[in-house]
Amino acid sequence: MIQDLFTEKFRPKSLDQMILPTRIEKLVESGELHQNILFYGPPGLGKTSLAKVLTEKYPTLYINVSDETGVDVIREKIKTWCGTSSLLDGKDQIKVVLLDEMDGASEQFYKALRATIEKYAHLARFVGTCNYINKVPEPIQSRFTMISFDFATKEEELEVMKKVAARTYGIMKKASINIEKPALLEFVKRNFPDMRKILNKVQSWYIMGIKEVGIEDIKQLNYSFSDVFQLAAGKPNAYENYKFMVANYSSKVDDVLASMGTEFPEYIKENYQSQIGKLPLLIIEVANHQAQRTQVIDPVVTMLSCIFACQKILNS
Repeated sequence: MIQDLFTEKFRPKSLDQMILPTRIEKLVESGELHQNILFYGPPGLGKTSLAKVLTEKYPTLYINVSDETGVDVIREKIKTWCGTSSLLDGKDQIKVVLLDEMDGASEQFYKALRATIEKYAHLARFVGTCNYINKVPEPIQSRFTMISFDFATKEEELEVMKKVAARTYGIMKKASINIEKPALLEFVKRNFPDMRKILNKVQSWYIMGIKEVGIEDIKQLNYSFSDVFQLAAGKPNAYENYKFMVANYSSKVDDVLASMGTEFPEYIKENYQSQIGKLPLLIIEVANHQAQRTQVIDPVVTMLSCIFACQKILNS
């Protein structure tokens, strides 16, 4: 088991293995692809897993759009794939194009995709996934049935969290790792809703030969961007901010900004007790920068501005 990635070893293989809100379960329970579907929402919630489960019984072309973002992919792969389908195959033999991480596509890719979806509507279905729906143009969105993985209510969030905790406990048991109930709940809470992150950390314990996990072990876990948080909590230094962030995180702007809104407040709470009173100001500032992200030419500037603004608040 040590040779297998837990994220793949324990990836759901059927609908009944998926961790989904009841709302989404009802939408996909038939397992049929009558329409083009686009799953969107935070990372690690099972969008790609669900897409693979739904497309398993169809001839499927998988494209990771973040890696293959040029217009040539449309011309040389997708059109060729869709065009070889025959009307004689019938509805059950319709072909599928799975577009993973669609928010990483180029503008040229999107323009070519629009016409392709319409041209092959009688031969193929398109299933897409993305984390940041605001990056997908409206004309593309309108060609898909949109299914949000963002939680619609607190009750729905709690429902999924309970399922994640049960799945995590089961996986740790298979890995022969015992975990106390308070530690399990804290572990899931800190990493929820990212199941991928949870599995990666469980595998780290497994590789290190850890057999018992308590609440203190959970409190010592590193954050996703500990070095970024440490920088944001330090003294303002525009040049050092620029040098460090551009060198290490210029390609992860969205992930950094997302973690600043989720993990950073918890980081401040645990490491800078005297600054807890400034959390509302920090959260508002981060939210403003997240909103600005789509309105700037260079998103790295938004990330740098967010770091600097947090430094000013914490050092005021």
